[in-house]
Amino acid sequence: MHAEQIASINAGPIRVSADGRHFVDARGRPFFWLGDTAWPLFAQYTRQEAEAYLSRRAEQGFTVIQGVLAWGGGTGFETPFPGPNYAGHVPWLGDPARPNEAYFQHVDYLLRYAAERGLILAMLPTWGYYVNDAKTLTPQNAFAYGRWLGARYRQQPNIVWINGGDRIPTGCEETYRALAHGLREGDGGAHLITYHPCGWRSSAQFWHQEGWLDFNMIETWTQWPKVYPAVLSDTLLWPRKPVVLGEGAYENGPEYPLGPITPLIVRRQAWWTFTAGGFFTYGQDQMWRMGPQWTSTFDTPGALQMGLFRKIATSRPWWRMVPDQGLFDSGVSCERTLNTALRTVESDGALVYLSSQCHVLLHLDKILTKHVKVTWVNPQTGEERDGGTFATGNLTGTVFPQPQSRWFSTPGHWEDAVLLLEGVQ
Repeated sequence: MHAEQIASINAGPIRVSADGRHFVDARGRPFFWLGDTAWPLFAQYTRQEAEAYLSRRAEQGFTVIQGVLAWGGGTGFETPFPGPNYAGHVPWLGDPARPNEAYFQHVDYLLRYAAERGLILAMLPTWGYYVNDAKTLTPQNAFAYGRWLGARYRQQPNIVWINGGDRIPTGCEETYRALAHGLREGDGGAHLITYHPCGWRSSAQFWHQEGWLDFNMIETWTQWPKVYPAVLSDTLLWPRKPVVLGEGAYENGPEYPLGPITPLIVRRQAWWTFTAGGFFTYGQDQMWRMGPQWTSTFDTPGALQMGLFRKIATSRPWWRMVPDQGLFDSGVSCERTLNTALRTVESDGALVYLSSQCHVLLHLDKILTKHVKVTWVNPQTGEERDGGTFATGNLTGTVFPQPQSRWFSTPGHWEDAVLLLEGVQ
């Protein structure tokens, strides 16, 4: 369990930073979103299973858990009406405008339990099936339901609202808009709101200019080679809003045309998202599906390596970094083996992700100090190696800097690598 994440939650609901690039807590401290997908958390996990899951994810370094309040089995498996929770309570008493108090008492408990462990619960009021397909929600009852939820949880600090639910809003815009406006009226703007679309879409395509959309969420599903351009394009929109890859390709997922989804593919998705200026939500296929022995999947390699991802990414002032592919003189590659980079806005440091065994030529003169210290980090294991200290060509006493580029190669037997560049005088 990370003391800083508990402190952030206790400081109040997260907000969008003044520059629109990232999240902060109520005290203005940068908040690092590392999400996990547990769609059936409120509806199907027993209390004991939910406690075990939330505790383990907090220990692993996750900060946000995505789950659905009115859940019916997931896309392609939905029941005509949202199913009951482990205790037999359904979320609605026949109509979304009539929430079931017994059901939401369990939600109350899980919110408190998560808050004690420093976790934010990013909650979908409903799966999109009940808007687009079943038409259970209308603009009228969606607004009433949203307002009830917002008012009930107005004082609960560890909440983010996710509108949508694996659907595009086309043809149902007024219902989704009413749900968002109800949430906002109910909680008085206490919590952030986003929208979860379906495969290879972004909330920005539908809602970016709407005032209730506080940050963008992307789903790429099987299109994992497109993660970097998808995230980067949303970070460039105006007004600037944080970007979360809310659903990529799940670890061990069997149904992906671009599979298998190995821990390496999981890491690539996370690092591409981060180096494009966004935030990542992980998912484990059998865990969210609650497949046979699903509770044994809490410690899969991908999940454990997400903790390393956060540790490496936050070891530097990540909130002062911007995407900069200009660090590459050669070897940037593309698509499935894309290499990516971040640079601090002061140009006194950088982070480079090499997604495969490769060679890259880097512009060391992009670092505006006299020398740069290089450290290799293995994102699979956390192992660090000294990469040497080199002249950058800057501060030489001449009128113009001296261009300095240097080749770097992924260390032998590493699947991928992170290079940390720190400016030194």
